[in-house]
This record gives sequence, structure tokens and C-alpha cells, in this order.
Amino acid sequence: MKKTFSVTLALLIVALACACTGPATIPTKVAVPSNALFFDDFSSTNSGWSQVQTTTTSEGTAAYFDGHFRISIPSNSAQVIANPSKSFPGDVIIQVDMLNTGSSAPNYAGVICRYQDPYDYYMFLITSDGDSGILMDKAGKISMISPGAKFLKMNGINLGKSANHIQADCIGETLTLFANGKQVSLSYDNSITGTGVGLVVRSSSYQGGAEVTFGNFLVTKP
Repeated sequence: MKKTFSVTLALLIVALACACTGPATIPTKVAVPSNALFFDDFSSTNSGWSQVQTTTTSEGTAAYFDGHFRISIPSNSAQVIANPSKSFPGDVIIQVDMLNTGSSAPNYAGVICRYQDPYDYYMFLITSDGDSGILMDKAGKISMISPGAKFLKMNGINLGKSANHIQADCIGETLTLFANGKQVSLSYDNSITGTGVGLVVRSSSYQGGAEVTFGNFLVTKP
């Protein structure tokens, strides 16, 4: 009886681990669909992304790194965004692969759509401990607009130092976030009408630091 129980418990632990962790690398070869408006695997450092290179402030850095794009933040409660020099009017679908390459501290990472300026855009975020949410920065005021007005724990998000594939659908007033093919958040708003897209990383308010590496950034029409 004890042996059977031990084996069952061990199998359960393995199953839970498999459900919570994903690949530890970003895919290097992906198929680019024919309806792609923009694709960047970051293999070229001249593809036009905004870069932040600061070592004397706590705001962090955003830069090309070893064939990818990396955003690093050294402190609590900070945020860094990066944008390509591109404009995409109308509805778009944004996808990216990302990997937590920092500490074990929770972080928030994802994509931006309808970027108008540094004070007006939508953020689609997941956390390294399994939460998700959609936020709006309007006139410099950030607010949660997804259900519950807070980050919610969702199945389908790979935890810890695992890679996740994120998709954000910005279609009319419907804003939908997917992680690894599974819907993890939904919201409705069309008050921001910018045409930019981008990447975003936020560090938590209680455990400093975040570092996320991105690859295979794709923008398509619905």
C-alpha cells in the first residue's frame, strides 16, 4: 500500500511539473504566414527597434542581444517598452516568443498594441508565476481593463524560466490575450486609436528586477 501510494504521488508531482513548465529556449525557426505585415527574429540589429542603454538609472535597458531582443530592469516597480519604427493602422494580431532569463522574482511581460505615444497604448501581459491581464495606459494613467480589474491566475501559462508564445488580438473594441494557444484574458475598449506595436516588461513592486528575452515578433491582419 505504501509503495503504491508513493508511486502515485510521484507521478502526480511529475504531471504537475509538466503542466507548469515549458521549453527553456525560444524557437529559432518559425513559419512566417503570407498575411504577415511585419516579422522580426532580431537576427539583424538594424531592424529599427527603439533601444534604451542606461546603466546609471533604475529604469532598465532594451537592446538587441545574441540574435534576440532583451529588456532588463534592475529595480522594483519599473517598466520598459520598445517599439519598431512601424505603423499598423486598423486591426492587428501580434505574436511573440519570450523567455524569462532573469531571476526567479515574478515579472510582467508581453506586447503592446495601438501605441500612440509613451502615455497612450494597450498592454497584454502574463507573469512568470502564471497570471495574466490587459491594461490600458491612457494619458499617462495605467489601469487594468480585463475582468476583475486585477491579474488573474490562468492555466496555459508556462511558469518560471520557461518560454511562452504570446498572441494579442486587437480587433475593434475586442482585445484578447492568448498564451501558448489558450485564451487567458479578454477585454473591450476602443478609446485608444494609435497605430504602433511593441514589447513591454514590468518589474513587480515587491521583488526587484526583471529580465525577459524576446524572439519571432510577428504582426498580421486578422
